[in-house]
Amino acid sequence: MKASPATSMAEESAYGRGPCFLSVTSSGAISPACILVVEPHPTLRMVLAQRLRQDGHMAAAVGSAVEALEICAEQQPDLLVSAELLEETTALKLAARLRCRVMVLTARSGAEAVVSLLDSGAEDVLRKPFGLEELAARCRKLLSRTGGLQEQVTVGPLSVHLLLRQVTLRDQPVELSPREFALLCALLMPPGHVRSRQELLTMAWPPFSGGPRSVDTQVLTLRRKLEQAGLGEGGGIETVRQQGYRFSLDNLPEVSSEAAAEANSSHQQFSGQHQTA
Repeated sequence: MKASPATSMAEESAYGRGPCFLSVTSSGAISPACILVVEPHPTLRMVLAQRLRQDGHMAAAVGSAVEALEICAEQQPDLLVSAELLEETTALKLAARLRCRVMVLTARSGAEAVVSLLDSGAEDVLRKPFGLEELAARCRKLLSRTGGLQEQVTVGPLSVHLLLRQVTLRDQPVELSPREFALLCALLMPPGHVRSRQELLTMAWPPFSGGPRSVDTQVLTLRRKLEQAGLGEGGGIETVRQQGYRFSLDNLPEVSSEAAAEANSSHQQFSGQHQTA
C-alpha cells in the first residue's frame, strides 16, 4: 500500500488520537511513546498518522513547523516523522529545535541525498513514494533502539502482546476483536486514566465511523469477555459518570499495591516530563 494522497480527510492535531504504543516498567507501570508527523499535504499526513496508530502508537499530525512547535510545547514527541522541506524551515532544523530524533521524508532521488541527510543528523531517511508498511517498520526499529518500544504489557494477571495483538489472562488466551483490542489498549494508557467516549471513539475507530453509542456497546462487550475470562466484576473497566471509562487496577485480582502505586507514579511523571521542548 502506497502512501499516496487520495481524498480530503479531517485532521487530528493532538496526541491521544490513537491507541498509544505502551512502554512498561518491571513493575507493570505504563507510559506511552509519541510520534509527531509533520507533512504539508493534509491527506498524506492523516494517512501516515492513521497507519502509525494501527501499530499502537500515539500519533499527532500537523502541516507546519509552527503547528509542530505549538503541540510540542505541551508534549514533546519521542520521534519526529517530517517532510524534508517545510514552508518555514527544514525537518533537520525542526528536529534540532525540538531536540528529538527525526525520520526525514524526502522527494529527492539518489543515494547522495540520503547520505547527506543521515550525515546531517537524520536518524532515518525514507524516499517518496514509499509503502506504509515500510514506514511502520522503520518507526518500530527507531523506537526499539532506545527502549521506547515494548512488545508486551503485563498488568497483574492480564498480559497484552502488542505486536501479535494477543491478550492472555493467567496464560490463558482471551479472544478479542480488533476493535476490542484497540479499546483495551486505549484504556491501558495508563490504568486509572479516564478516557471520554469521544477519545475512545477517535482512538479505536477508523475516521468517520461509529459514535458514542458504538463505544458503549463495545465497552459492554469487552467487559463481558474480560469478566468471563476471570478478570473480576466488570472486567476491570469502570464507568466514570459524565466523563467516560477507565481501567482500574483496584478491580484487578493479584495486583499488588506497589504495582498500582508505580503505575500511578509513572502516569504523573509522564504528564510532566515533556513540558519543555
